[in-house]
Amino acid sequence: MHFAIIGAGGIGCYYGVRLLEAGHSVDFVARDSHLQVLQEKGLTLKHDNGNYQEKVSALSLETLLSRCKISDYDGLIVTLKATQTTAVAQQLKGWCSSSGQNGLPWVLSLQNGVENESILKSLSGLPVLGGIARRIGAHIIEPGVVEAVGPAEVILGGWPNHNESKLPKAISDELATVFNEAQIPTEVTDDIRLELWRKLVINNGVNALSALVKEKTGVITAHPQLAKVIRGLMDEAARAAKSESIFLSEKDVDKMFELILTFDSIKPSMFIDREKGRPLELDEICGVVMRGCEKQGVDAPYTRTVSSLLGFSLEQDGKWKNGLT
Repeated sequence: MHFAIIGAGGIGCYYGVRLLEAGHSVDFVARDSHLQVLQEKGLTLKHDNGNYQEKVSALSLETLLSRCKISDYDGLIVTLKATQTTAVAQQLKGWCSSSGQNGLPWVLSLQNGVENESILKSLSGLPVLGGIARRIGAHIIEPGVVEAVGPAEVILGGWPNHNESKLPKAISDELATVFNEAQIPTEVTDDIRLELWRKLVINNGVNALSALVKEKTGVITAHPQLAKVIRGLMDEAARAAKSESIFLSEKDVDKMFELILTFDSIKPSMFIDREKGRPLELDEICGVVMRGCEKQGVDAPYTRTVSSLLGFSLEQDGKWKNGLT
């Protein structure tokens, strides 16, 4: 199969390498110095299951849209930051229009948050698969070099669920087979929106808090008081899900809390983004939780406190960086 991975950072490069090693064709869509190194020296991936260092096909989004035909691809895998989804989906819409409606690929979102799929579907017009990258920590440690940990599982399914998706389930099943053969442990779900909210519960639990205190997940989960905060953050995300008719029980949250406690200690994406001075997915994670609770007339005090403190800390980071304090 021929894939384009749009937003080839840590997560995208890891899955792209696995697909390449399984014999598929992959174009890595990246930018800035990371793109330059990918083009000139190739991609280096470091993982417990084996390292990779080879030349790859890498291009900018602008080059993809201007020089490539969308109909040449079987699928687009989006691993962008959720803050970039709207802008890129709008660009993809123009690409689709220039190619007509014949032979359009599906697009699979492997992003944080619960809103990316609806944005991609409404703006790009492409058939959408929802997806979750689970139990993986991956980031660019220097341009062209990615370090990844964890079994890197994927859950995917037609958006918003099997019954309402316009994509035949056979496509999800085929993609899952391709991923599993590429050593990407993958399962298909009939309700991907439920799974996305489950991941949001985990993300809300540790992502912003880790970025706030600047510690890996293993440190904050092992701290008795912070562990209670994590559980409060997760409970609020489960409560917010009810605003979208997604119902997660206390036992569901218990299982996800246990998953956090037993998973490899990693730097979540917000922590890494703070270190690198990049925009954080605060609104796409914490903001969704607060708005979901507000719709039901309740507050989300844990989420509001952590996100407000993190926002304030980012402001102070900017002042120091710009020499204003």
